[in-house]
Amino acid sequence: MDAYNVFARHILAPAYDLLRGTHTLSCLLELEESQWWPLERIEGLRSERLQRLVSHAYAHVPHYRHVMDERGVRPQDVASVSDLRKLPVLTKAAIRAAGNAILADDISGTELLPMSTSGSTGEPLLFYSTAEDQLSRGMARALRAFGWAGVRIGDRYATLVRPRHFDSQRERMLHRVSRRFRRAVELDYSSLSDEHLALLARKLQFGRFTCLDGTPPLLSLLAGFIRSHGLEAPHIESIVCSGEQLYPHERCLLRETWGTEPYSVYSSYEVFEIAGECEAHAGLHVQAEDVVVEVVDEEGLPAQAGHPGRLLVTNLHSHAMPFLRYEIGDIGTLAPAPCACGRQLPRLAGVVGRASELIVAPDGRRIFAADLGLESFSSLGVRQFRIVQQTLGEMVAFIVWHSEVSPEAREERGRKLSEALRGRVGPGIDVKVESVEHIEPTAAGKHLVVVSKLSSRLPYGKQAADSTARGEPRRGEDE
Repeated sequence: MDAYNVFARHILAPAYDLLRGTHTLSCLLELEESQWWPLERIEGLRSERLQRLVSHAYAHVPHYRHVMDERGVRPQDVASVSDLRKLPVLTKAAIRAAGNAILADDISGTELLPMSTSGSTGEPLLFYSTAEDQLSRGMARALRAFGWAGVRIGDRYATLVRPRHFDSQRERMLHRVSRRFRRAVELDYSSLSDEHLALLARKLQFGRFTCLDGTPPLLSLLAGFIRSHGLEAPHIESIVCSGEQLYPHERCLLRETWGTEPYSVYSSYEVFEIAGECEAHAGLHVQAEDVVVEVVDEEGLPAQAGHPGRLLVTNLHSHAMPFLRYEIGDIGTLAPAPCACGRQLPRLAGVVGRASELIVAPDGRRIFAADLGLESFSSLGVRQFRIVQQTLGEMVAFIVWHSEVSPEAREERGRKLSEALRGRVGPGIDVKVESVEHIEPTAAGKHLVVVSKLSSRLPYGKQAADSTARGEPRRGEDE
């Protein structure tokens, strides 16, 4: 740890907390200690915070008082995580239907922070948080997750972002101050042309960054560009993947490009930081002091460790607008054993992704994107791709080729890709490959790998893929 790290953590961070009226650093100190507690002690803290949240919801949130009275449930009946099953699953539709009745009546309007989800499933959601929930607790969890990736307060790091809109001058000012003392540099990725990717590579080369943060598809696109053009990979100690599922083929490409194992972070707008990968790279530790993650099957019963299910998330600090058993729209699996790192925090293992990223076969099989053999795409000259399931019996792989791949080679390689995918999904699904000029990100800036338009047939959740929000790929001239 150099002198600036010490200065940033012990002088600048407390000063910034004072400036914005938060206590992020003290929350981080608590988390850095509690991650090494025995599991029983962590569960005790979690139960205590859960009881406090449920009691507050019953006393001050009309929606929950009505729901609990209907079920004959009293606050004292929800004393532990296993008791959460006595409460209903909270969906986006339920939140919209509840209106202001889901807001706590003891928190003033000036304390509420209006926020919105990205709408990557086609369903943006307006909700409310507080500075305590978002800036103190949520930011502390984010800093701990970066710490697991070897990134310290004050380390110089780069993050791939789109230009942000701020609602006030104060918000913009605080953001700039935060970025300055954290030595965080935002690199605009709004253009993904070869010229802009070359510019990003140059900025990283001369920026002397400790860490590079971005979504897996963006980082993979940049890594693929660096490798295909024979460029020297900028020296980066930590690659942090956030915002989307990190697939095995992306992990492999990032590791081969930068010579370091990437770290995956799982978060959401509604709950903020949920889980993160430690140095053991054996799943993602749930930030269990602040967040409860349940994995349930199609009947809503707890899924066995190692078996995928719907994720229900409870934010233990969401007192303004309680998120109790919130169906976040993702699927995942729980790891069956403690992590080798020594932390007793529970872990998510296997796939963590959108329910709308599952391929559904006519015979009822569910096929994860990670099982499609996507590792071979880059070796065939694929620059970008998106796999879209149009109907139960049809799947289209939209492909953006590297410029050096000739039209003739594209046709032959397209046949190989089609055959490989057909072998993975099995009989009953017709697989087509279409060349396109560009693949648009979603309205939220996400570059989804797999999109299923079979919302009514999805086995986990009922999220619909909105082709307008996602942006249909533009066909190339050589189709």
